[in-house]
Amino acid sequence: MKKNKKIIIAFVAALLFSAMYAMLYKWWVTGNPFQASTVLFGINALLNVLILGSIAFNILRKGSTQPVTQLKKKIIPSFISFVLIALVISLSILSIVDYAYHLISGLDTTHYLKFLFQVEFPGAIKSFSIWILLMSAFVFYVIWRQAIEREQQLREENLKYKYKNLKTQVNPHFLFNSLNTLSEIIYADTKKADHYIQKLSGIYRYILDNEDTDLIPLNEELAFVNQYFDLQKERADDKIRLDIDFPNADKFKIIPVSLQILVENALKHNAASEENPLEIHVYKELEEVIVSNTLQRKNILDNSFGTGLTNLSERIKLITGKELIVSQENNLFLVKLPIVSI
Repeated sequence: MKKNKKIIIAFVAALLFSAMYAMLYKWWVTGNPFQASTVLFGINALLNVLILGSIAFNILRKGSTQPVTQLKKKIIPSFISFVLIALVISLSILSIVDYAYHLISGLDTTHYLKFLFQVEFPGAIKSFSIWILLMSAFVFYVIWRQAIEREQQLREENLKYKYKNLKTQVNPHFLFNSLNTLSEIIYADTKKADHYIQKLSGIYRYILDNEDTDLIPLNEELAFVNQYFDLQKERADDKIRLDIDFPNADKFKIIPVSLQILVENALKHNAASEENPLEIHVYKELEEVIVSNTLQRKNILDNSFGTGLTNLSERIKLITGKELIVSQENNLFLVKLPIVSI
């Protein structure tokens, strides 16, 4: 609505300016503001702006609702059509106004059409063409610019909506796995279960506190991962090991809960025992965090639909524009997670 009001105001201003300019110009040329030619020249300019401006406004209004893909196909033919139509309308208005001038002035109109095509039209086409081309270029530039801005805005809104949906999937996923772990120890050791619940509340608070945050300091995420791993050791004891080697972690940022998802993924899909403990390493390599674990695949995998890694990969694309890289090397499962320098 605001854009339409601005266009209407600009249109009215152009209308008044064109009429006044035309009359003042003719007044300056003839020296008499009350001559018929002065008034008719102003009317000619007024009608041109009124009619062509109305057409241009309708084109702007309709073009503002079309996507860029459609405009790419239509904009050049529409531009050429508008220029030709505008030229025909301008010459038609000139013909009518000029004929009225001949009648008012008592001039001979017997050979008016010959005079029109031989004298008036050649000069008018040259002058009109320049103004029509400039006006057409401006109108279609505004249409194209609005379409690009509208598409960009829709893209950003879709990305934000998609990212918000992805983030809302993290909390239930984490809570579900944590409750599964709690159910395994609550009957075996109530004291350990109580301790587990206290740690779980602190961890879940971290997730909730960073729910609306896209990037957090890496050192905070590493501290969170340590807390999470301590929670897992309540059940696994020395069957699992975590080694973090990341100097100057405070100089980088990372997506919240991302490292926790990778550590959780390693714990979920690999077997661990006192004889063959599961070893997880977190370290830096260039502008990435590497999370690796020994491959000790469980014979029967937990029910999983790949939510964790798939979700994380999508979040990384939306926030950093980079890829989550997953690979296997020398009996190691590696995940490379992009980080951002502060």
